[in-house]
Amino acid sequence: MKEQNKNRLATITGRYASRQREKAALDRRAFDEAFVEVREKVLRPVFEDIADELRGAGHTAVVAIDGATETPSIELVLGIGGNTTKDAHDRVAFVVITRRPAPEVLAYLVVRPPALDLVRFASPSDITAEQVEQILVDAVEHIFACHSV
Repeated sequence: MKEQNKNRLATITGRYASRQREKAALDRRAFDEAFVEVREKVLRPVFEDIADELRGAGHTAVVAIDGATETPSIELVLGIGGNTTKDAHDRVAFVVITRRPAPEVLAYLVVRPPALDLVRFASPSDITAEQVEQILVDAVEHIFACHSV
């Protein structure tokens, strides 16, 4: 192959790769923005309701925004029996992850024993308040069960 054509192909493929990276960055930004909107309108109110109920039962429950390793995120940090959040390691979180080609929302649970992925959402708009409430209540039940042993 002629050197001129090799250089031309390198330019063509380089431009394509650059456009793909720009598109991925824009897609990720749009996904993050959609998640933040759902977090504020759907997730946060349910998280706050659950936290209020747990606090009313004498436990420490804090709703943390963007405190997870991957962000954007929302977490319910639970200290059973009033443990301070500094000592609390149990949590339920919804975070945006990019472990696959397209970003996803991952709901996961951290409790001793180790963390457990709960569900993945292909789009933030797929998340409903009813689902979030059920996921949180089930996860809290699991946390209490782990501490009852």
